[in-house]
Amino acid sequence: MTFRSHARRFRFSVPLAALGLLIIAATAPAQATVGDFSFQQTEQITDEVSCTGQPGGSGSNTATTIGQFVDTGQTFHVHGTTTQDYRIDWPDGTYIVSHSLSHFEFNTNSLEFVSTEAQQDRGTLYGPDGQAIGRVTVFTLTHTAWRDTNGNGQLDSGEITASVDQFRVTCL
Repeated sequence: MTFRSHARRFRFSVPLAALGLLIIAATAPAQATVGDFSFQQTEQITDEVSCTGQPGGSGSNTATTIGQFVDTGQTFHVHGTTTQDYRIDWPDGTYIVSHSLSHFEFNTNSLEFVSTEAQQDRGTLYGPDGQAIGRVTVFTLTHTAWRDTNGNGQLDSGEITASVDQFRVTCL
């Protein structure tokens, strides 16, 4: 899996995990239920091309997520941060060490769902000798809103009311 697809896949796993919390919280009494959550995962990642043009990089990414949810019985809100620390090595000896912070939140009232996440990733690219040779930044912004017009609790064709998906990598 490439780093880009990893970042996208991870971005969608946070709302899914929070929806699991919603199912648990749905059995709570009518008053608002507030809770904190956190989890950490480490996985192997690949990147097809580095800022130096080298193919076939691989490494490890550790993502730590912390957040809070609020369930009022009528609405459900989640917000939090995910911090990713990763290193990718390429066959020519170049490597990147990076720290990425993203903020996310979503809201739902069972008919409408709004999700937003912004990520800023700053890393340092090193040569085979360990000397810094550049900076790498990754910027991601996603925003999705949908309305469940038929009330089936699933996203169907034509129900998305807003969608923004930006992904930019800059090598300096």
